[in-house]
Amino acid sequence: MSKKRPSSEQVASLIATPLFRRDQKNGSGAATPSTDPITSTPMRMDVDQIRRYDHDPRRNRNSKYAEIKASILAAGDQEDPLESPLVVTKRPGDPDPRYMVSAGGNTRLCILQELWKETGNERFKQTWVIFKPWDSECRTLLSHLKENDLRGDLIFIDRALAIRHVRELIQEEREKERLSQRELVEALDSRGYRVSQSLIVWYDYAIDVLHPLIPTALDNGMGRHQVERLRGLHNAFRDVCQAFGLGDDVEGLFAAVVSRNDQIDIDLDHIRRELESEISVSADCDIGRASLALGAALDGGEILVPDNDTEDDLDFLDATTGSGSLDDSGYAGNAGEALTQESSDDTEDDDGPGLLSFGTEDDLPGQAPTTTSQDEDRVPVTETPASSSVSVTSSSPTGDSAATDLADLRAQAWDLAAAIAADANLSEPLSLPESGFGFAVLPEPADGHAACVWWQLANLAGQHPNQTALADHLPPDWLDHVPTFNPFHLASELYLHWSDAQWQAFTKLVVLVRSIHTVTEGAPWIS
Repeated sequence: MSKKRPSSEQVASLIATPLFRRDQKNGSGAATPSTDPITSTPMRMDVDQIRRYDHDPRRNRNSKYAEIKASILAAGDQEDPLESPLVVTKRPGDPDPRYMVSAGGNTRLCILQELWKETGNERFKQTWVIFKPWDSECRTLLSHLKENDLRGDLIFIDRALAIRHVRELIQEEREKERLSQRELVEALDSRGYRVSQSLIVWYDYAIDVLHPLIPTALDNGMGRHQVERLRGLHNAFRDVCQAFGLGDDVEGLFAAVVSRNDQIDIDLDHIRRELESEISVSADCDIGRASLALGAALDGGEILVPDNDTEDDLDFLDATTGSGSLDDSGYAGNAGEALTQESSDDTEDDDGPGLLSFGTEDDLPGQAPTTTSQDEDRVPVTETPASSSVSVTSSSPTGDSAATDLADLRAQAWDLAAAIAADANLSEPLSLPESGFGFAVLPEPADGHAACVWWQLANLAGQHPNQTALADHLPPDWLDHVPTFNPFHLASELYLHWSDAQWQAFTKLVVLVRSIHTVTEGAPWIS
């Protein structure tokens, strides 16, 4: 039995109904036709008919713009220069008649439009897209966030501001004045976007406290690690000011110091020194004591208020004793070493071992420190590895004792080298517990400060081209991949750039390397 063919009027009626047509109400209440599909549909579209999403999380031009443009140009004469189609949508009631990028791809769209204008090549005039009907502002913004998260190239403050916008949209949907951080995490999770509550805390701090003070630094890529460091300084500065009774304008002082240091490459070490100076001036104490108090607050230790009548109070210096590698702020002590003190009344057994010291220029690792008349008037600070029960003396240990001490020294050297490397964003050094100076650095791209740190560590590790003992630990062509190094940058990038604590960690590493050299009688690579 044959089916009756539809009439031309029936075909016209089918075409005029969804999927391909949908009537919408205009401003006067009359129905106006819409040619937009009502489900996901592939379409071929002029690039000039599409615009970027007006709430794009990325507020500045993509740092990889030139690279992406070159990739699209290199696609040859294929029909569509994009490897994957753009996803577009259209917001109901939007006065702009163009379609809008719906789920990432704003950079690719801009490049296509730019190439079409620059070249007039027809292959850039149109592109395949997938049209998706409008869902909601919140869903669209989250789609853009997800796409940017996959690429991992959205700066911290842009993501924080986007999450804040999503929060406001959800509050509008729920008609709530404020969502708690926990409620926001749950709301995002229900929409398929997961973020931890601790990260929400950092986002809120960056937006509410830091962005008004340092917009330049944040907008140029200041990351979470630096935000955490700055908040640590903020909390420590507040705690010290409260302990010292420095008045009610603590937040104003902090804001003034931070805001005047706003720059593209923000220097948090310099901000710390300025905060110490503020404490010193306000508390009428010397800068050293202000630095010790702020360091104690950063380490979570007891903040001892200085007594101006007893300038030589040694108990106040005790507050700085700590352990652990360079912390998130880059200022804590180093692994495996502790600071000890001697007063003029302390006595030591004449037969006891000499401690590693920076007392005079003649003091060398493995030798007892000498004392001058000037030294008698100050408190000597001696440094010795806390994890080793045997100190390094001028006479080298022998037998099993020597091997044990040497292993300890190498382990401590690796701990310090790893902390210094991490502080410069370098890879973790190789551990060499049975040879050399305990560590070696891998070749990796680095410049500026990081390159200077890399070369300093490589030199201390005895990492020379003719050192055959390293052949089993490093790639054979490692010398071809080391960072470019300019020795004229040492002063600006290291000696003047490092904080006192960072410099102290480096000098302690030098002491350990010299101690290993002494213990091995100048042959550290011979096991």
